[in-house]
Formats: sequence, structure tokens, C-alpha cells
Amino acid sequence: MRKTLRKLALYIQGKMEWNKRKEQQFESILNNFSRLIKIHVQKFNPQRFGLDPDDITQEIKIKIWKILHNEKEIQNYPSYIRKIVNSSVIDLLRKWKREEAMLSAEKQKKVSEIKNGYSDCVGNGDYLKESVAEAVNSLIESRRRVVRLHLLGMNIEEISAFYGWSHDKTRNLLYRGLTDIKKILKKKDIHYENK
Repeated sequence: MRKTLRKLALYIQGKMEWNKRKEQQFESILNNFSRLIKIHVQKFNPQRFGLDPDDITQEIKIKIWKILHNEKEIQNYPSYIRKIVNSSVIDLLRKWKREEAMLSAEKQKKVSEIKNGYSDCVGNGDYLKESVAEAVNSLIESRRRVVRLHLLGMNIEEISAFYGWSHDKTRNLLYRGLTDIKKILKKKDIHYENK
């Protein structure tokens, strides 16, 4: 029994020392290569995709930690770290693209629903809905697209991101489209007041 406990104690002690060495090795890698990691992350300009460089750096640290604990022998740290940075950024970009595609599909679905809703409004006899639908449909295409998304509850930032337009262009199209709708409705003797 004592022999078994002694073996177990030695095993635990050895494991603790191994973990301590791995932690020291991990800290050494981070201290020596943090600037390299930062430079390689920044070369991808992840902010333009809405990715946080700190999130990418965290992913890189996790991959390095896993590699060290799998006892993989690394010959050339700078080259290997560059590969880890590249794969981490590519993985996060793929994830971002998938999420964007899903978001885009949902928005397109809502846009098509609102298009169908406008054409349904004409048949139900409700004069106000019919008038608004006609006013929206009479807008020029770019304004009509922005106003429809606005009527779905999207804000200017979301609409500009959806179409890939600048904030100023989107804002101008929206305000001009809403002004045109008010004029059209005013001609039909429908008055709208902002509250």
C-alpha cells in the first residue's frame, strides 16, 4: 500500500513538474514572440471584417498551449508561429463568412417577405397601407431598397453593412426616400407628423 502511494506521489510530483516546465515554455514563447504574433495578426487587418485582434491572439495562444501539451517538438518557432497565426485568422474569417452568409440569407428572406407584404396590402382594401405601399414602390430602386429595410426595423449602420455602402450614402438614400414618401402621401391627402 505504501509503495503504491509512494508511486502515486512520485507520478503526481512528476506531472506537476512537467506542467510547470510547459507553463514556463509557454510564457517564454509568448514573451519572445508576442510582437511577431501582433504584427502578423495586424497584416490581415481583421478590423475590416469586424474581428477583434485580441480574439485572434487568444486563439493563437490556445493553439500554442495545445501544441506544447501534445509534446510536439517545434524546430523553428517564428515559422511555426506564422503558420499558427495564418491558420487562426483563416479559421476566424471562414467562421465570419459563414455567419455573414446566414445573416444575409435571413435579411434577404425578410426583404422578400416585405415585398410580398406590399403587394398583399394592395388587395386588402386598407387605404393607408395601400398608399404607403404604392409610395414605397414608386421610389427609385436604391432609395426603395433602403426604405424597405428601414421599415423592417434595421438601422442605418445595419443597412449600410448589408449593402456594403458607406454610412453617408445609406443615410442620404434613406432620408431622401422618406421625404419622397411623405410628399407622395401628402398629395393623397395623408399627413404624417414626426413625434
